[in-house]
Amino acid sequence: MQNFMEYAKILKRKINVSKEETIFVCIGTNRVIWDSIGPYVGSYLKKKIGQKYVIGDLKSNICCKEDFLYYYPKIKNKFIVAIDSAIAESELQGEIFITENPIVMGLGVSQYKGIIGNIGIKASINKKITSERYIKQISRNIANGIEYYYKY
Repeated sequence: MQNFMEYAKILKRKINVSKEETIFVCIGTNRVIWDSIGPYVGSYLKKKIGQKYVIGDLKSNICCKEDFLYYYPKIKNKFIVAIDSAIAESELQGEIFITENPIVMGLGVSQYKGIIGNIGIKASINKKITSERYIKQISRNIANGIEYYYKY
């Protein structure tokens, strides 16, 4: 698993607006362990950088287009960084990617649930993962990298 701090520098280059204009949308559900990266990252981020910059956490999952539309007034005219799990083969397990593309919700389970984000952060997870501790570790790495981006 990578240390996400090295990606904080990439975030600084890819997010070309002020921190006040940026919002993190954390996609997934905590009902399925391999899909819970987004909710865990959201919960960590709300504590680290504040609730007004984050949508989606362990209490309020963002799982479909309707969830996203509910929050639309809060994210309208913002630079959106979408965070989600990505189904991967074992050789990519635990890798974290920052894409210059939006995230297609539900793609890993062959369901189109909408597109979100100006850029995306994806954590590669194998569906066979059942360790909540492992998921929390990856989520903390992502949240720590974002917190570092905000501070420096």
